[in-house]
Amino acid sequence: MDVQRQFPTVHWIWGGGISFVYEVHPLIVVKVPKSGEFEREQFHKELEIYRIFAQNRPCPSIVQCFLFSDNGIFLEYMRDMSLSSRIQKNHVRDQETMVVTKVEKLEPLSLRKEWMNDLAEAVAFLESLNLAHGDLRPENILLDRNRLKLSDFDCAAEIGTNYEACMAPYGRILNSNDVDQGECGTFGFLSPRTEQFALGSLFYLINYGFEVYGDRCLTEDPYEHGPKVVDLLQNMEFPKLDGDPLIDSVIKKCWHHKYVTVSELAAHTKRLLHERTDPAGSNGEGNREEGNNGLKSPVKLSFIVWWRMVMGRLIHGVWHGLVKLWTSLSHRTKGKVAITERAQDDNPDDVDRNLEEEFLSKRGVCLDLERRGLLRLLCSGEPEQIGFTFDWYRHSL
Repeated sequence: MDVQRQFPTVHWIWGGGISFVYEVHPLIVVKVPKSGEFEREQFHKELEIYRIFAQNRPCPSIVQCFLFSDNGIFLEYMRDMSLSSRIQKNHVRDQETMVVTKVEKLEPLSLRKEWMNDLAEAVAFLESLNLAHGDLRPENILLDRNRLKLSDFDCAAEIGTNYEACMAPYGRILNSNDVDQGECGTFGFLSPRTEQFALGSLFYLINYGFEVYGDRCLTEDPYEHGPKVVDLLQNMEFPKLDGDPLIDSVIKKCWHHKYVTVSELAAHTKRLLHERTDPAGSNGEGNREEGNNGLKSPVKLSFIVWWRMVMGRLIHGVWHGLVKLWTSLSHRTKGKVAITERAQDDNPDDVDRNLEEEFLSKRGVCLDLERRGLLRLLCSGEPEQIGFTFDWYRHSL
């Protein structure tokens, strides 16, 4: 039977390292393993992680799973590009050296902070399950418009196991000073150290618009650039941080393993969402003012940040008081019925119930497709062999 007649809503949209991805619904995709032994082994590792996720309350910063079986994982459709593609589309590069010579634009500061916190909370969720992602890099971070979520858990493993899937600048080889982290010359063990180091480099990418050392030519031969970055990171040599001071402090602490846990880091990034930052640093161009060669002294900068934070909280307090007074008067005017209706609107139980109904509806779609033999069909051969043509990131909406 013609696959397009049997399953007209299914489209092949992506081929990853270990799996093929198909759109099965405007809001749902399914990952099926490739036929190789290694690919199926990695796929089943990811299945085990989703089994663990299914026993816990879902994390909003992780791509949601609706149904899984040995032959497929039905997932939330993140309909836009990966973080890697989103960042790279703003690059101007030297075509010979591939060095980033210009960043056309950065994402808004408020969105960058949200992304930082989303990533930290996703990894903190894994940590709460005694797991580490093990492959934190921009290709494994997906976007749906401006919503960001962590994906691809085939390298996830228990904290304390060997750190295997690692690539600079999101991983770092240990040096002789890294006692009790693992053997010198290896990536060591999965731990808060490895996860926060990767997050620090991801935060750098988000806020500077290029990867660590991606804006400079380190070697004459472009092919030697990567190994040079590996050496620099092993020696704890990092690029200068001259952007937003509050964000830079988080990046630096991640690189130097200053957070005891990723949960501690997530608490810091959450506070960052509500802290005012220096406008000169919000565009990634550093903190500058006239005089003193354009540089602020650390003491003066700290005072300015402190003063703005105090004033911001004062203004927020006054505004909050006025809003509260207005709301109180409004409620008195409208009577008890209005108060009751407002309480019902804000009832978290209603929100949870709606989310549960939405989840069950999507799960029902997945169960129906599985019963009709979709997974068996998709695993029967390569996409072209079973009648699919490649349809890059097709959007049905």
